[in-house]
Amino acid sequence: MTAAPAAATEWLPRIAGYRRPRLLQDDRALLGALALLSLLLRAPNLGRAYWIDEGITIGISAHPLAQLPRLLRQDGSPPLFYVLLHFWMRIFGRSEVATHLLPLTISLLAVPLGFWAGRELFGRRAGLAAAALLATNPFLNWYSTETRMYTLVVVLALVAVTFAWRAYRDRRPADVVAAVVAYTALMYTHDWSLYLTGATALILLWRAWVARDRTRMKWVIWSGVAVFVLWLPWVPSFIYQARHTAAPWAVQPGIGDFFADPATVLGGTLGFLAVPALAAGAWLCRDRVDPRLRQPAGVLAAIALSTTVVGFVGAMIEPSWTARYLAVIVAPYLLATAGMLATTLRGRVVLAGVCSALTLWSLVGTLLPNPNSRYAKDNMAAVAAAASPYLAPGDLVVVDQTEQLAVARRYLPADLAYATPTGPVSDPTVVDWRNLVSRLERATPCAALAPSVDTMAVGSYVLEIIPAKHLGATGSAWSRAVTDQVTMVDLFLSDDPALRFVTTFDEGLRPRPYAPVEGLLFRKTASTPSCG
Repeated sequence: MTAAPAAATEWLPRIAGYRRPRLLQDDRALLGALALLSLLLRAPNLGRAYWIDEGITIGISAHPLAQLPRLLRQDGSPPLFYVLLHFWMRIFGRSEVATHLLPLTISLLAVPLGFWAGRELFGRRAGLAAAALLATNPFLNWYSTETRMYTLVVVLALVAVTFAWRAYRDRRPADVVAAVVAYTALMYTHDWSLYLTGATALILLWRAWVARDRTRMKWVIWSGVAVFVLWLPWVPSFIYQARHTAAPWAVQPGIGDFFADPATVLGGTLGFLAVPALAAGAWLCRDRVDPRLRQPAGVLAAIALSTTVVGFVGAMIEPSWTARYLAVIVAPYLLATAGMLATTLRGRVVLAGVCSALTLWSLVGTLLPNPNSRYAKDNMAAVAAAASPYLAPGDLVVVDQTEQLAVARRYLPADLAYATPTGPVSDPTVVDWRNLVSRLERATPCAALAPSVDTMAVGSYVLEIIPAKHLGATGSAWSRAVTDQVTMVDLFLSDDPALRFVTTFDEGLRPRPYAPVEGLLFRKTASTPSCG
């Protein structure tokens, strides 16, 4: 099971006089080349400015370690990536390049780990195929320079599903322990890992039940229990987050999202071509693949599909669907694809074509001129740089879109006062997501902001950070609450008799970033109460 079947096609040696280049026989050289390729595709965006989620992540991770569990109850995420980032920043600093190096390094580890996983499950060729798919995966390319946990999710899932199948296949205690550790680490990294862990356990349990293998059934059950016990210390926080933070910006997904978003995480903007090509190739090659290899490929595909289905159904009950959460399915899908395609000539042609197309498309995106590439995700850094010369300690920053708070604090000068539509903020490095929609619905500018403006000295400045596009899915409670507050706060500041409009900061808006903002600067010119 650790080598490709003897029936695998060997076509090049049949050409008279052909001798395979030594480079193609050296796995280390091939892996080095793939790792270098992935670095070339991912490194150009190392210095990209932070966007909303990164500002929140860095703000939380910068706090003392003992405070992270409490702060994460306000945020909604498990702690593992934040703990890693906490120590990473203590060693390498908090610049964009420094923090982006963490997810980049993790994404590069996916290449050799993909080779190991593919080789362990299907053979050497599948290992190289998995490494190539992971080296050129657009999802990893995009999130390798975002200070978030998604590359870690992909790598941990890669390790977890590999050890899970090895444990099921070989019944080795060491593999069971390794699988339990990997799945537990996933549970402490992202909440959607709960779907992947449950899908893995149920599918392996079902296989053991069909085979009437009581020993394997016990191993699967006890492994699941072990993961749950190890996750148990975080369960109270998980329940609290589910009740009070969740994903208020999310809406119920449509059937189109069920197909489009998995295709996006597997093939990026070319997913609508790459995923059907890989699926068709696997289907056409199915009869030529050794049955011993079709089994793990089928299990991995079933785990990925089940995870997607359960996540979709869960999001219909409690909205929590977004493409990036599907990081949990990248590893099992790509491993299954590599296992089905790598041992036949037809499959290798499909793999080579898809990997080449993804590489060329990524290079085109990198090489195309983009005068705003540094602010492609968020232009808060550009707005803050333009506004900073006007601001002095004690001046007020009003962030209309609450979740922009931490990234605004990251780029603006120290010793400024901060407020959101719900009122003054004592720690602007953390965004409090708890019951945010209901708090926004109850808030009024006269109650939340007027006291802060009224106590400012004449001559002070107020910087309003306002979103430059419609927020959220039209009609959702979160979108209505945020949009209403943006309108009310903007009118409150514009009509305040004590404030005089000075200028607008719209740097970094063209081409428009993913999360665009503008800065509106006001100067306090009188002591007139804001709400008479």
